[in-house]
Amino acid sequence: MKTIKNEINFKGTGLHSGKKNELTLSPSDVYGIRFKTKNGLYNIVDAVVEEDSRLTSFRLPDGSIVRTAEHLLASIVGMELDAVIIVLDGDEVPIMDGSAHLFAKAIDETGYVEIEGVTPRRVISMPLVIEHKDEKIISVFPSEILKMTYIIDYPGTPIGLQKITYEINREKFLGVISKARTFGLTYELDFLKKADLAKGGTLDNALVFDKDKLLNEGGLRLPFECATHKIIDLLGDLALMGPIPTGHYLGICSGHGLHRKLVERLKKIYMR
Repeated sequence: MKTIKNEINFKGTGLHSGKKNELTLSPSDVYGIRFKTKNGLYNIVDAVVEEDSRLTSFRLPDGSIVRTAEHLLASIVGMELDAVIIVLDGDEVPIMDGSAHLFAKAIDETGYVEIEGVTPRRVISMPLVIEHKDEKIISVFPSEILKMTYIIDYPGTPIGLQKITYEINREKFLGVISKARTFGLTYELDFLKKADLAKGGTLDNALVFDKDKLLNEGGLRLPFECATHKIIDLLGDLALMGPIPTGHYLGICSGHGLHRKLVERLKKIYMR
């Protein structure tokens, strides 16, 4: 198993709260992603996910809330860390640049230490498909390697129809996947702000599209950056069940709500 060599510190703004937060990743000699609060250490598999389709938000056993954790969690599993302790000052993980890259890059630069133990391995043995009434689908199929495909469709917008597939490994995550930023349309941003959310959202930490064009002056980092970012979100959501079962995951116009349902189904299968 692997943990990080040294402690890593991050500072930034919460996407929805707009508040400054600090975050620390520390080495661990016990398998799993664990959160340290003033009341103790809690494994992420014991967290209760809250009903919110816009972000990954969960409650730890001591009642502590952790919001917008998907990019951080995706970085931990994407960079193949087996054991880590997270300390969060506040209740929302900093959004950083809107991608997972700053987390992944810091983990890579810090390096790894081998620790005793064997990483649990789970394997998808049969297809599992979860559909929503408006043709949104999240599914997983047997595969010898961890692989993810995402299809999104925003007709009449610059985002349009996108499809991307990646094998999930450390090199691909660091070099490509982690760089994809969170995204939205101007009308969605207006809706979020009216709901007292996205207080920390800027063009420095999100891709924003109007009906005709991308508003970010620097342009896209990747040809299908939006679809690629959905893979970050899916990885982060799956991290809530501990070891991600090896399989080929397929999302079609899906999101956090359906990801959560998939995690619930997989937990019933693998954590009985």
